[in-house]
Amino acid sequence: MENRVKNITLTVAFGLFLGLFAVLCVIKFFAPEESSVAERRPLAQLPEEITWEGILDKSVIEEFEDYSVDQFPFREFFRSIKAHFQMDVLQIKENNGLAVEKGTIAVVTPKFHEESVDYSLGRLAYVYEKLLKDNGGEKFVAIIPDKNYFFGRDYGYPAPDYEALIDRVQETLPEMQYIDLFPELTLEDYYLTDTHWSQDKLGKVVDKLATQLGIRGELSGEYEKQQLYPFYGVYYGQSGLNPQPDTITYLTNETLENCTVYDYENAKTHGIYDFEKFGGKDGYEFFLSGTKALLRIDNPGATTEKELILFRDSFGSSLAPLLAEGYKSIYVVDIRYVVPDYLEQFIDFQGKDVLYLYSTLILNARAFR
Repeated sequence: MENRVKNITLTVAFGLFLGLFAVLCVIKFFAPEESSVAERRPLAQLPEEITWEGILDKSVIEEFEDYSVDQFPFREFFRSIKAHFQMDVLQIKENNGLAVEKGTIAVVTPKFHEESVDYSLGRLAYVYEKLLKDNGGEKFVAIIPDKNYFFGRDYGYPAPDYEALIDRVQETLPEMQYIDLFPELTLEDYYLTDTHWSQDKLGKVVDKLATQLGIRGELSGEYEKQQLYPFYGVYYGQSGLNPQPDTITYLTNETLENCTVYDYENAKTHGIYDFEKFGGKDGYEFFLSGTKALLRIDNPGATTEKELILFRDSFGSSLAPLLAEGYKSIYVVDIRYVVPDYLEQFIDFQGKDVLYLYSTLILNARAFR
């Protein structure tokens, strides 16, 4: 009798469990989530059209499988259980391509995508030939290592050939002076939960760049540190591990407070730092208001007429302000969002120094226009 009651209880409980999930799945069917805040990506939706051709070639089936995985009830909860079980219990070093060392999360990429690198370097060479070759200013290129570089060097993870990438950059842009930033950085200079470097850790990088650019004497190096918390980096949600969020430590002084940033996209002027953006989807957009096609940082207290054109990705958003003391103006260009052919309408390239500053992450992605 006791076993019978126990069996009935378990059966009823299991039935209720299945019933609950069935109800939740129906709710999801009529109100699917469009995106994942944690993963910062759109979620798969039901196939828009179901046809025999789609069933036969399995495209509809594959779309439905993606939909069922992305719209599964309590998905974030189960993602977290899976991640902790794999990494904490089974001691597996990676989960969905992400690895953790000393609290730092990074994407592990064993090799570069050659076609993407070829495309990226081809676009940078095109910009040089079309806009910079005869502009009369000095020209520099610097590459920023992603966190995978340190995971490979210090912890034995599979990693691409970074030296070969640097060689290719120099071969593609032989007339630009290469500035080696790799020795000036460590894993501790990056956020724990994000791809980017932390602005307050860039002293050595700024010193090296400023020395090569010839503005070292213009930089005071004196800043007041301010903090913003919490900062949830891109890997915070992707990892499923619910780690401690980061703190953004930013630098300011009288010069930076007086600098203005002109946004060519919307013809508006704002400050170096955007506090509203910190509370948005990506807190790193606090620096220069995030990804913008073309900005101009103006320093009204400049003691020089020198101007710099900085071609950059998002890493440059936090670094550009630290060079502002050395220039009258810095043009901040992101060719992921503007076709290079249009830039001459907004920038007079003659006589201005130029710095290409790109992370290996962007060079390994087909991102440039």
